[in-house]
Amino acid sequence: MRPILPIALVLCCAVWSVAACAEASFRLGVINERPDRPSDALKQYGPLNDYLSRRLAERDILVGDLFIGQDLDEMAAAIERGEVDALAEGVMPTLSIRRRSGTILPTLLLWRKGQRQYHAVFFARRDSAIQGLQDLRGRRIVFESPRSTSAYFLPLASMRAQGLHLTPSGAPSSDPARVRYLFAGSELNQAYWVQAGRADAGAFNNGDWERIPASVRQELRIFGRTRSVLRWLLSFSTGLDVRIREAVIRVFLDMPEEAEGRVALEAAARIARIERLTDADRADLDYWSDVLGRLDRPDDAD
Repeated sequence: MRPILPIALVLCCAVWSVAACAEASFRLGVINERPDRPSDALKQYGPLNDYLSRRLAERDILVGDLFIGQDLDEMAAAIERGEVDALAEGVMPTLSIRRRSGTILPTLLLWRKGQRQYHAVFFARRDSAIQGLQDLRGRRIVFESPRSTSAYFLPLASMRAQGLHLTPSGAPSSDPARVRYLFAGSELNQAYWVQAGRADAGAFNNGDWERIPASVRQELRIFGRTRSVLRWLLSFSTGLDVRIREAVIRVFLDMPEEAEGRVALEAAARIARIERLTDADRADLDYWSDVLGRLDRPDDAD
């Protein structure tokens, strides 16, 4: 006959099991790409978080609600407070948070929209006199948003490297050679604004160039390109338990091989492949971290 455990011991074991499971928690964070439409982020990344919840439950790891940050500052603060354990983001926002506090470690490369890496292209109207970056002096360029790697950071770095000085559109400046910049909120809006003459030039990634409507693209032309950068990253908080981190990594690496995983990745950001960062990838991240450090310095005054 199987021995009967005392009720107190049974309750003690049950309480310990729940407590141990509760301690082994994980929370994924993303930054809302459309602050004017907060429900979009939940719709986009909710299936991914649900998938992680199911798979990690098999390893006795509880997954919390998806943390949706409205900007880099909010996300950085949440990571520092231990409220977010992993971040799915582009290279420059990720490196910006790492430079700020050193609290995250880029670990996995996510192929987003079929791209392992990408570069930014500069474009203008086909009938424009702009032939290169130096021709942007005294003109207006439209970016997507302040957190975009390819539609802000990359072109900004290239322009600053060529000695161009930039000023927000509408800000006072006594230097007529400064490049004025503004934000359109989406890559498609950037293309439309340049086509309509609201801006002299725009810049976004080479994949977006192929995705804009042909009727718009035929009225535009590319006049410059940037160095390539990795497409998308999954980074972990340095304070996350190693056992949990390795379990999450394993689930992510297996996702493309499972039907449910592929559906969740497609909904999240059209992710088709996931791989560990190589030494060459990490060296490239170090390069861009140095570039970001130079961009953090104020532009030359008038």
